[in-house]
Amino acid sequence: MKELFFLFLLIISIKSFSQTNYEFYGALKLNENDKTLVTYRLNFSESKGVLNGYSITDIGGQNETKNIIKGTYNKSTKDFSFYEDDILYTKSNYNKNDFCFVVYKGKLKLVENTNKIEGKFQSFYKNKKECINGSLVLIGSAQLYKKLNKINNKIQSSKKVDEKTKIKVNPLSILDSLKVNNLTRGQNLNVFSKSNSITIEVWDSKIDDGDCINLYQDDVEVLKNFKITNQKKTITTLLTAKKTVFSLEALNEGDRPGNTVMIRLVDSDGRVFELISFLKKGEKASITILKN
Repeated sequence: MKELFFLFLLIISIKSFSQTNYEFYGALKLNENDKTLVTYRLNFSESKGVLNGYSITDIGGQNETKNIIKGTYNKSTKDFSFYEDDILYTKSNYNKNDFCFVVYKGKLKLVENTNKIEGKFQSFYKNKKECINGSLVLIGSAQLYKKLNKINNKIQSSKKVDEKTKIKVNPLSILDSLKVNNLTRGQNLNVFSKSNSITIEVWDSKIDDGDCINLYQDDVEVLKNFKITNQKKTITTLLTAKKTVFSLEALNEGDRPGNTVMIRLVDSDGRVFELISFLKKGEKASITILKN
């Protein structure tokens, strides 16, 4: 009997501390130009009416930006709201003060199979002045995957499409690829952090094919002719300046085309930034750590 009682308490405690995760894909439509659509991804957890997560704007684009989002949800009234609180990273060259932060309020029945968030949004600069307003339409990832799976089944069963094209245009693979932050030739990722140190991990997350790199910190060589393997190489460094630049140079393309490196940055506040570089021999890309 005691065992049953403790099991009951355990189930109650698990439920009370549980949280549900949600993911949506879609676009922001800007009022200033009705033809302007900006891709948008929203990922958050809900626990006891509190929302925490992130948004990604211009997914895979030159101005891709990831923001911390916070919000609230009232199950009784269906009031749902979130706001972008701060920038985690951006590929844009804009000054941080030039960014607009989205604020959304609406009615929503938030359940695990919620299939759409739709309505008007406002946005504000960091100094709270009003920025561009517009509307957003976001589709739940479960619903989106369901639709894409139907499309993919038609493509894969078609006799008019060759096998190479079937692999290339697989919509499910394309959507999954958007979840990974890619760094390509000449690109720079600006990462915002308040930390005094950062840990960098580099490794080959796929097939170990002999890719070699040079890694520089502010033009000082940190790794020279380093062969990337499935084993993670970890480097911890102090951030003494307001701006620290890590440059990655591809020295070869191994046994398979493209020099690919998985990179994970972890600051002393526990925030994690993951990306994968796709470079050809001689190409470079960089990550700039900007201290707030």
